Amino acid sequence: MEYKYITQEIIEKGNVNITSPEMFEEARRYNIEAVKNYKKRYSIKIAFGLWIAAQVIYVIFCAVNSMDMQNSYDRATKTSMPAWRIALGALGVVAYLGLMFWFAFHNGSRDKKTLCLASLPIIGFSLYFAGIPLGNYIIGYLYERSEDYFSKQLGYPSFPRLVTNSVYSSADNLKDLSYDSIRDKARRDHPDDGSFL
Repeated sequence: MEYKYITQEIIEKGNVNITSPEMFEEARRYNIEAVKNYKKRYSIKIAFGLWIAAQVIYVIFCAVNSMDMQNSYDRATKTSMPAWRIALGALGVVAYLGLMFWFAFHNGSRDKKTLCLASLPIIGFSLYFAGIPLGNYIIGYLYERSEDYFSKQLGYPSFPRLVTNSVYSSADNLKDLSYDSIRDKARRDHPDDGSFL
């Protein structure tokens, strides 16, 4: 949406002095869009976090369950899985969990390539998990596209609501607002003999 009066500098200040009905309408439209964009972006971030958390929990569950099933199978058939295969699977799970924790949780990385590469070691545990790196790449790509869209919207990244007022004073900002600047405004707007103030 194009804005004539509302700029990123005004949004960073947090308030705007309304001087016309068109400016008020534009500030109102910005506030509506800011709330919508904030909710959408927040929902996408939550969905992304749930995707990462769910796959980590799923991998841990599958690894524990697989060990129990393998032990039961080994006892029933009086055989054992080769040590190199157990070591490779354990290394794949540990590497996957470590890399995902480091990049996704600790560093907050949302890059599609980083997430895909960080989740590749899980294939060492089982080829059935080959969909996880692919899924991470796709989800990372979709996340980057949504961030690209939001970055072009006014108010990015936090989309704060804009406080509107129509007060005219000699103060340039709220920090400089004083009794004298308000008194000067009152004298300009309502001239009298000065006895009231």
